[in-house]
Amino acid sequence: MKIGIDLGGSHVGVGLIENYELRQTVDRFFTNEDKDDMEGAVIRNIDELINQLLYENKLSMDQIESIGVASPGTISNGHIYSTNLGLNNFDLLSVLKEKYNKPTRIRNDGKCAALAEKKLGALKGYYDCVFINIGTGVGGAAFIDGMLLEPQRYSGFEFGHMTIVRDGLLCPCGKKGCFEQYASIRSLKNRVIKKLGMEGQDISGQYLREVLLPEHKDELQDEVNDFIDGLRVGICNLIDIFEPEIICLGGSFSYYEGHPIYEKLMEEIHRPDATFNKGELPKIVTAQLKNDAGIIGATIDY
Repeated sequence: MKIGIDLGGSHVGVGLIENYELRQTVDRFFTNEDKDDMEGAVIRNIDELINQLLYENKLSMDQIESIGVASPGTISNGHIYSTNLGLNNFDLLSVLKEKYNKPTRIRNDGKCAALAEKKLGALKGYYDCVFINIGTGVGGAAFIDGMLLEPQRYSGFEFGHMTIVRDGLLCPCGKKGCFEQYASIRSLKNRVIKKLGMEGQDISGQYLREVLLPEHKDELQDEVNDFIDGLRVGICNLIDIFEPEIICLGGSFSYYEGHPIYEKLMEEIHRPDATFNKGELPKIVTAQLKNDAGIIGATIDY
């Protein structure tokens, strides 16, 4: 039995994993008060959720083999650098090792989700693959000849921070025109909230998908077009760089399969001027494991 932890931009999820299957998950959203001490909030919420899982499943920590953490941002020697979470040089790895005395690993959440999809989901059986995690931000991973590409210094493959608009929108990372400022679900949600005059409110993912359906979205046409265009540019850049057999779109965007936005995106990617090579494009699919991919992938040995 292993424990997987998904440290998201807005919540913490903790799950019990047995033979790569998710047995149970519990989660908790960060509060406004948590943001005043995010490091403390992360540690406290993880501890309380682990205790809840163990209690509800009549388990003790002695029965847990290892702990894996999927975290947004850059991971270097177990330290987390995440602008989305406001964490800088946060040594969560040492905290968890000391607290639970278990083998523990932290990986970038996009890479964790990619590993899960490669072993169990949409990327299984393919060799040259790109996984793009589209949610609060944009991250991902690449496999060449079946091997996950991993740099030595940092976690790398910060797809969300490649520039797609010169001198474009300012990103919390300090750069301008980053891919995730145009193509993350959070960026789309923020633009929709502003256009609908709903500032100060939050909307669910389901509400966002519904309000963007054709019968509702006339007044949101510019927001939809900008989002699709941003996605097209970023995805086509990655096609030109990696020439994968398959691209898997994960995170919250995995729930857009069959949505008109997804269908329009496919049309745009297949434009004759969209990519360098004019031959057959890679297969493009959505993640099979949806938002569970990160929490499962955090526990996969690689």
